[in-house]
Amino acid sequence: MGEMHVLDKSGDTKVIWDSKVPVEVGAAHATFDDLKGRGYLAYSVKKSGERKKVITEFDPAAEKLIMAPMMKGG
Repeated sequence: MGEMHVLDKSGDTKVIWDSKVPVEVGAAHATFDDLKGRGYLAYSVKKSGERKKVITEFDPAAEKLIMAPMMKGG
Protein backbone atom coordinates (compact mmCIF):
# COMPACT_ATOMS: atom_id res chain seq x y z
CA MET A 1 0.00 0.00 0.00
CA GLY A 2 1.20 3.46 -0.85
CA GLU A 3 0.02 6.73 0.54
CA MET A 4 0.24 10.33 -0.57
CA HIS A 5 -0.31 13.24 1.81
CA VAL A 6 -1.47 16.43 0.13
CA LEU A 7 -0.71 19.50 2.24
CA ASP A 8 -2.75 22.60 1.46
CA LYS A 9 -4.89 25.34 3.05
CA SER A 10 -7.51 22.80 4.13
CA GLY A 11 -4.96 20.61 5.95
CA ASP A 12 -3.65 17.14 5.14
CA THR A 13 -5.57 14.96 2.68
CA LYS A 14 -4.48 11.34 2.34
CA VAL A 15 -4.64 9.36 -0.93
CA ILE A 16 -4.07 5.61 -0.57
CA TRP A 17 -3.46 3.06 -3.33
CA ASP A 18 -2.65 -0.61 -3.66
CA SER A 19 0.14 -1.07 -6.21
CA LYS A 20 -1.55 -4.30 -7.35
CA VAL A 21 -4.80 -2.51 -8.29
CA PRO A 22 -4.32 -0.61 -11.58
CA VAL A 23 -7.35 1.67 -11.14
CA GLU A 24 -6.06 2.83 -7.71
CA VAL A 25 -2.55 3.41 -9.11
CA GLY A 26 -4.07 5.35 -12.03
CA ALA A 27 -6.10 7.59 -9.71
CA ALA A 28 -3.09 8.29 -7.47
CA HIS A 29 -0.91 8.98 -10.52
CA ALA A 30 -3.52 11.42 -11.89
CA THR A 31 -3.63 13.24 -8.55
CA PHE A 32 0.19 13.41 -8.49
CA ASP A 33 0.33 14.80 -12.04
CA ASP A 34 -2.40 17.35 -11.31
CA LEU A 35 -0.60 18.62 -8.22
CA LYS A 36 2.79 18.74 -9.98
CA GLY A 37 1.11 20.75 -12.75
CA ARG A 38 -0.09 23.24 -10.12
CA GLY A 39 3.45 23.72 -8.80
CA TYR A 40 3.49 21.29 -5.86
CA LEU A 41 6.76 19.68 -4.80
CA ALA A 42 6.79 15.92 -4.23
CA TYR A 43 8.86 14.20 -1.55
CA SER A 44 9.33 10.46 -1.23
CA VAL A 45 9.73 9.34 2.38
CA LYS A 46 9.68 6.11 4.33
CA LYS A 47 6.60 5.48 6.48
CA SER A 48 8.87 5.90 9.50
CA GLY A 49 9.27 9.54 8.41
CA GLU A 50 12.84 9.22 7.15
CA ARG A 51 13.19 11.58 4.18
CA LYS A 52 14.41 10.02 0.97
CA LYS A 53 14.34 12.61 -1.82
CA VAL A 54 12.47 15.12 -3.94
CA ILE A 55 10.88 13.35 -6.91
CA THR A 56 9.49 14.52 -10.24
CA GLU A 57 7.79 11.31 -11.42
CA PHE A 58 5.09 9.25 -9.70
CA ASP A 59 6.42 6.01 -8.17
CA PRO A 60 3.63 3.48 -7.50
CA ALA A 61 6.03 1.46 -5.31
CA ALA A 62 6.76 4.39 -2.99
CA GLU A 63 5.87 3.86 0.66
CA LYS A 64 4.79 7.45 1.24
CA LEU A 65 4.70 10.64 -0.80
CA ILE A 66 4.24 14.15 0.55
CA MET A 67 2.91 16.80 -1.81
CA ALA A 68 3.40 20.39 -0.68
CA PRO A 69 2.83 23.69 -2.47
CA MET A 70 5.87 25.80 -3.19
CA MET A 71 6.52 28.55 -0.68
CA LYS A 72 5.83 32.06 -1.97
CA GLY A 73 8.06 34.88 -0.91
CA GLY A 74 6.94 38.39 -0.43
